[in-house]
Amino acid sequence: MATDAYLAFIGLGLVMIVADGQLLYHSGKRYLSDVDTEGEQVGSMASLVTVLFHLVMFGFLALLSVLDFDFGDPMRSIVGNLGVLLLLLALVHAVTMAVVSQIHDSRAADERFNRTTNRPSASTNTQLQRGPVVTPVPGQHGRDPRMSPTIEDQSP
Repeated sequence: MATDAYLAFIGLGLVMIVADGQLLYHSGKRYLSDVDTEGEQVGSMASLVTVLFHLVMFGFLALLSVLDFDFGDPMRSIVGNLGVLLLLLALVHAVTMAVVSQIHDSRAADERFNRTTNRPSASTNTQLQRGPVVTPVPGQHGRDPRMSPTIEDQSP
């Protein structure tokens, strides 16, 4: 591939990857905000997934730029390499959407579980579980262990 075609491929590839990454970031942030009640972790989760997407795609772009696909003249070479890049971009985009969807589903399930059981938050649970987990010897400081009710005592 000629130097001009090589630089055109790198430039167009970078533009396509950054544009798709921004689309993933902003739409993923909106999609995850549906289930995040605190709103603090939406941006960080979306940015982590987007950074991973960018790293993978920049790696693919670097690998494709050094592979010599013989498409003929420089214009065909640029279009051919961009076609291969677009196929890889679609594949990595689909995997990234699946990851964001999995994060969304797990957060929605956690939210439903916490809402239906009225469980205290994780920080409260951590505070409740400090101390020994065995029954202390008479005269020794400690808390009594808490046990869940037996299966027979639970109502359907």
